[in-house]
Amino acid sequence: MASAPGRPIEGREKRDLQAIFFLFGLGVMCLAPRLPDIKENLDVSTTIFGLVNISGSMGALCAHLTMGHIVHRLGVFKVCVTSAVMTYVTIGILIELKSALIYTIVNIICGFAWASYHISINAQALHRQSESGTQVIPMLHGLWTAGAVATAFIALLISSNVSLNWHIYPLISIVLLLKLRAFNRLKPVLLSGNEVTEDDEIVTFGKMMRSFSIDWVVSLGFLFALLLEMAMGDWATILARQEFGVSKSLAVIPYFLFMSSMIIGRLTYSRIKGNRSDKEMVQPFVVMGGVIFLTSLFLSLELKETNLYLGYAIFCIGSLLCGIGISFVGPLFFSYASARSDKPGGVAIAELGAVNQVLTLGARSIISVVAGIASLPIALIIPGVALILVAFFVAAASQPKK
Repeated sequence: MASAPGRPIEGREKRDLQAIFFLFGLGVMCLAPRLPDIKENLDVSTTIFGLVNISGSMGALCAHLTMGHIVHRLGVFKVCVTSAVMTYVTIGILIELKSALIYTIVNIICGFAWASYHISINAQALHRQSESGTQVIPMLHGLWTAGAVATAFIALLISSNVSLNWHIYPLISIVLLLKLRAFNRLKPVLLSGNEVTEDDEIVTFGKMMRSFSIDWVVSLGFLFALLLEMAMGDWATILARQEFGVSKSLAVIPYFLFMSSMIIGRLTYSRIKGNRSDKEMVQPFVVMGGVIFLTSLFLSLELKETNLYLGYAIFCIGSLLCGIGISFVGPLFFSYASARSDKPGGVAIAELGAVNQVLTLGARSIISVVAGIASLPIALIIPGVALILVAFFVAAASQPKK
């Protein structure tokens, strides 16, 4: 049974909703700080590893093409439980693999699983945000980021002394158990399958495709808003190891600082926004974030030849500051997608995600290829410039769709 209209999000429901977002970040991002270990296991080049690592986007694309309708058909609880179990089973398999081909196949399944979970919890959050009249999406995404930072901090403490297996297996087991407990408590207020519209009663792939629509303003803005975050997850630790030669634990610092500042930005967004519009708030921050990232990246590489520690410190500080610039823009595009669409929130998110998976697959492939042909620092110019361009898309996406 859904929550009564107008009922605020508070008490145990609020804590459990926060928990499933926090635990999502904690669990799904646990491999990001250990990607150098994964790359070593697979024994492939930088370009091949980049392409293999983004294969999960293909699975995520399949989920975004189908799961928006299925969440509203089957209900949030069933999708959350199934996708959570599948996510952590496949993560457990990924850390054991030595074959790039098998890794690619399993990673595609993992991508489908985590994207299904992402769609279902955001559909629930949008539903309750609409009912309660309280904006909770930026805060919940801030908690997702907090989970990602927590997993980076764990890696920072133990990656030099603890094996990949002993790090990942206990972590994902605890995360899964805590998630299942939160789902059971939330079950009475989660969107159930009987809340679909009459048009959704028979969900077929053909029907999904015929009803699919693309809002290019929101889709391109969302891509540019997330590209630096994805690039930092994919390459920050590898860049630190390859370009600065730091230890496994120290290599996690830029990613840790970047994600930490994203938490600060997302959790304080409503407070610092005041009466300003989203456009007035976001535009100067994304420009600042992109400029700081590019400046710190190349200044640090220039200085490392004469003072390695100073160069690395500048890169770390730049990661911290640019994280604030990117922090609150991504979640806003979920609200833009829902506001500019006449479809249920879960479907609007799924359609945005489907387009985004195609676009990010192409963009991340380009970054991987450029990293192999030129260098990784040159490749990272792409997400830095993309973040600056978000300023133009925020202005357009904040207007009603014509």
